[in-house]
Amino acid sequence: MSEFIEIGLILLVLSTTADGQVCSGTRCGQCLIFDGCAWCKDPDYVFNRCAAESQLSLDGCRQIVKRKTHSVQILQNNDFSDGGPTEEPVQIKPQRMKITLVPNESLRDVMVFYKIAKNFPLDLYFLNDPSYTMRELVASLRRLATNIADDIATITTDFRFGLGTAMDKVIDPFTLQDPKSRLNPCGSLYCDKPYSFIHRLSLTNNVNEFTDALSRVNTTANQDIVEGLFDGLMQVMVCGNRIGWRSKARRMVLYATDINFHHAGDGRVAGILEPNDCLCHLDGSGKYTKAEIQDYPSVGQIVQKARENNINIIFVIGGADNQIIRNLYYDQLTAILPGGVTNASALSTDASNILNIVRENYRRLRETVKLITSGVPEEITLDVYTNCRTGGRTLDKTNICTGLNIDIWTNFTLFIKSHFTVCPDKRKVNFTVFPEGLEERVQIEVEHVCDCDCQLEPKAERNSTKCNSRGTYECGICHCDTGWSGKNCECDERGTVMDACGTDMGICSNAGNCTCRKCSCFEGYSGDRCECNDRNCPSYNGLLCGGNERGQCSCGECICDVKYNGSSCECPISTEACKDNNGTLCSVFGVTSLYSGAICERCQHCPGTCGNNKNCVECVGFNQGLFNETICLQRCQNVEVVSDLEETVTADNETTLTACVIQDKDACVISFNVYNSPDRQFIEVKSTKRCPLGPPNPVTIGASVSGAIFLVGLILILIWKLLTMLYDKLEYSKFESEIQNPIWEKSDNPIYKECVTTVQNPVHEANIILEDGPKLKE
Repeated sequence: MSEFIEIGLILLVLSTTADGQVCSGTRCGQCLIFDGCAWCKDPDYVFNRCAAESQLSLDGCRQIVKRKTHSVQILQNNDFSDGGPTEEPVQIKPQRMKITLVPNESLRDVMVFYKIAKNFPLDLYFLNDPSYTMRELVASLRRLATNIADDIATITTDFRFGLGTAMDKVIDPFTLQDPKSRLNPCGSLYCDKPYSFIHRLSLTNNVNEFTDALSRVNTTANQDIVEGLFDGLMQVMVCGNRIGWRSKARRMVLYATDINFHHAGDGRVAGILEPNDCLCHLDGSGKYTKAEIQDYPSVGQIVQKARENNINIIFVIGGADNQIIRNLYYDQLTAILPGGVTNASALSTDASNILNIVRENYRRLRETVKLITSGVPEEITLDVYTNCRTGGRTLDKTNICTGLNIDIWTNFTLFIKSHFTVCPDKRKVNFTVFPEGLEERVQIEVEHVCDCDCQLEPKAERNSTKCNSRGTYECGICHCDTGWSGKNCECDERGTVMDACGTDMGICSNAGNCTCRKCSCFEGYSGDRCECNDRNCPSYNGLLCGGNERGQCSCGECICDVKYNGSSCECPISTEACKDNNGTLCSVFGVTSLYSGAICERCQHCPGTCGNNKNCVECVGFNQGLFNETICLQRCQNVEVVSDLEETVTADNETTLTACVIQDKDACVISFNVYNSPDRQFIEVKSTKRCPLGPPNPVTIGASVSGAIFLVGLILILIWKLLTMLYDKLEYSKFESEIQNPIWEKSDNPIYKECVTTVQNPVHEANIILEDGPKLKE
């Protein structure tokens, strides 16, 4: 057993690479998944084909298949472009690439480059809070619209503005519902009717149109302090066609308010339970139609849609308490939104700093790039590195670069590695790399290189004669078609195992394994389906079928050697063992039932020999019979008493033995042997005789029965006496307890009668009533 363990350990060491990876696999591609493993495709190779390269060389392999290397193919690589009226801007390259990826090995030379386009399109949408406290913002936007456009033009000439206003749901308790408030929620001041969100101007490059739209914005009001701009923000992000978002532009929403926001769950106080579906619900006039039907969006929904639609949200917070509002609510929300902006902006009292807010936020978004990956499968690890922070000296593991401009650009390095133990079913996968907040994409197609070249045509031989035309000969071995197995695809595995090897007792009668649609039986079993138990044969002399020299057990029956026969091969065919010294078969007495012994040399019931010696046997052996002492001494000198009789002749070859059994007058059996030789006769008598049991003694039987009856009666009397003693003891204990508790003395004796008898007059009470009542007439 220890030798097998040592061999197994040696094979394990030989198939292990330098880094401890165990090489395994029945096909070349399966083997080369593991780093450091190689495959031997020599047809006559007898060792483990999948092992470390050094081991294959040591074992004499001539054709070693090694792991392939990665390859990167650039499919589309449009150069950077600043954009403009006649050309499309390009800020990231390459745009498409194909990677052949070797399993479990890192690829570190995939480069992605990013450069700011001078005229990259900008879509800027203003979402305003139209409350009275935010009226200065609208006035400032009207006044500074041209200045904002001129300032942005210094960064990009391709920009558009859009406008919308959002207040709150027109339902109690968010908005007053009395008829007067529904017409004018501001009381003595003139206001527009309350509304949730109105999209007022789609994105346009006409600044005058933007200014005119601002001039039509009037204040309105709601009832509670918090406002519902999230409803409007969701519609701005998801209503792409109505808003006018361009597919390749930086999209910005300037969200301006001076108070906290309603979010998912707040609608319950108004009985609104339907969650926000994140879909566009604007009517022809631009009004949001589901405000009083669906709940406010959640923070998670806002973040999700901002990422999906590449929206950069800039929060501008006004009012006297803008610092508190920003710190409590909007700074935390800004940190989790895409775009890299970390804080909300504070609006001055007169909103005059709106120009600086737009300028600075756009510059910050433009000069910062965050590379995002999407669709990367689980079996691939992708890490992003860049040297923008180290000035090109070393790579830093980060996907963010800041401080860029039209003259300073950067590159990102992708580290890609697949990690799996078997090749995935889906060999080709696609994922994208893109700057956060932009629509530009780098499409990356990855193909897992799992097959060796010798597994592919034309090197692989389909329906090869080396595989009995039932498989593909590849890399030195046969890869069998479905339903076939074996070294040369010689085993038919079609159909079920039960059809091929099944019995009522199980597969191969639970006594073997089904291999190649045939039963390979365990030791001790045979038959086509191992139905024969080769240990279930008769035995002779304690050996199955008399031992291997006499016969073999086959399916419950002994197959005897040519020298033996019988059910257990117990009978020799040869007659040599039945001959006496003279060569006589069975001493000539083999057909007579009176004789016994190995060669019929003994006669147990021959009348002359046994009967003639009866008297001498009785007188010498047991002092009985017809001979007296004198005659016994004279005639029976050749008789001797022994403790046991011999079964065979121990004298010379001419002496014969006759075994005799006789009965005396008491029906006792006496056994003796008579030895006859040419010159004399000798008798041995067994010292003990076997006598039958005598008749039963009636006195003994009677005494035994009487004794048994007396004993049973005595036992019954003792049991009765014991029970009466226990009963008397219980009665006495009860009597003592009643004496000690003399409650019975205070009760009336039911048979006692008093000596004085009292009789009640039935009219006694009636007389008393008459005396107190009215008197009767005489």
